[in-house]
Amino acid sequence: MSASAGFWLLVVTEGIMTVGHAMAFPFLAVYLSAHRHVPMAWIGLFLSLSMFVASFSQVVGGEISDAIGRRKVMTLSLALRAVFTGAMGWVILSGASLWVLFLLHPLGIFVGSFFHPAARAWVADFVVPSRRMKAYGILRIGTNAGWALGPALGGLLAGASFHEMFFIAAAVYAVCTVVIWFSVRDVPGAARSEGLGGMDFKAAAATLGDVNFRRFCLVTFIMYLVMSQLVVSSSLYSKTYLGFSEAQIGLLFSVNGAIVVLLQYFVTKVLEGRRITSGLAAGAVLYGVGYFFFGFSPGFAAAAAAMVVVTFGELAVSPGLQALGANMAPRGEKGRYLGVQGLFQQVGNATGVFLGSNAIALISPRFQQGPWVLVAFVAGIASFGFLSLGRRLTPEQNGQYSPEPPPLLQKSPETI
Repeated sequence: MSASAGFWLLVVTEGIMTVGHAMAFPFLAVYLSAHRHVPMAWIGLFLSLSMFVASFSQVVGGEISDAIGRRKVMTLSLALRAVFTGAMGWVILSGASLWVLFLLHPLGIFVGSFFHPAARAWVADFVVPSRRMKAYGILRIGTNAGWALGPALGGLLAGASFHEMFFIAAAVYAVCTVVIWFSVRDVPGAARSEGLGGMDFKAAAATLGDVNFRRFCLVTFIMYLVMSQLVVSSSLYSKTYLGFSEAQIGLLFSVNGAIVVLLQYFVTKVLEGRRITSGLAAGAVLYGVGYFFFGFSPGFAAAAAAMVVVTFGELAVSPGLQALGANMAPRGEKGRYLGVQGLFQQVGNATGVFLGSNAIALISPRFQQGPWVLVAFVAGIASFGFLSLGRRLTPEQNGQYSPEPPPLLQKSPETI
């Protein structure tokens, strides 16, 4: 199968996979709070610790994909995620101890997170630096098509059957495993073909010796403190302080996903050839403005409008971060660098979920909108960080032009 066909099947597969994920996992916090009566602070601690444990899987997934190939890692990750997600559905159905759920969730995230650095490295193997932002943007169109549909379906199912959502998600992961195995082929020479013995975590840690990459990872962490408020914190705040139903919460997420599907290609087209860090800085500002007004929303329409602003920030930030990380990685270490970047993303996610949910529990009773004011401030810090980083990068790293295609490139996917 050609690289072009493989890329488009990867886009479709990520969309299907996201439908399954988005119809179940965003409502886990609601299930624990409303049906198992777990305090919000404890929910935030549990979910953030789950993501913190899983954050190290980004490095593992990147290292393995460099050692044995992208395709094997992607299929292994999806297959194991199917097993753990199905087991979570059984816990909810049977009413088994929450401690079982507290074990399965981080394990599922851990193995599931192998997929992302492997998939992003696979794209970087085929696409030159100046076109990577567009390629990652198109990949996100598939993801957000699923994100537009999944939460709406989950919101409808949540009132009647939480366990069915997780069983359906498990089946989706299983189907995606088969599709990836038969549709994706690695670039010859992209993996070191040394088996698991080829993993070198000291070399992964040494990537932070690159001063610019270290700065990038730090700003990525700060940016993900902001980005992580989209699911858990916003759903808890919407339910507790804005009085939204599960269906309305799902519709908010669907607005986010639908806008990405409709506009991601055009935004990345506009940003193509420009400094990636400038787009990241502008996106961070939009995140801050959107979340600020979300906190002060008097009703659903205002909250949806604020989510639109947040989404415009996401259109620039999400593909930009992936493209910039890939551009800064040396040839033969794409998985390693993207894995280390993913570590900072996931730690930022985990920290953001913990701080956000606890801010809603501790600050909002005294100053309801306080957590979102703080989020907007952190977004401003991230924007400044991207602008500062941009002055230190080469034009090629910053996505402004590309030399001749790399020797590994066989046939660039017609995504661009």
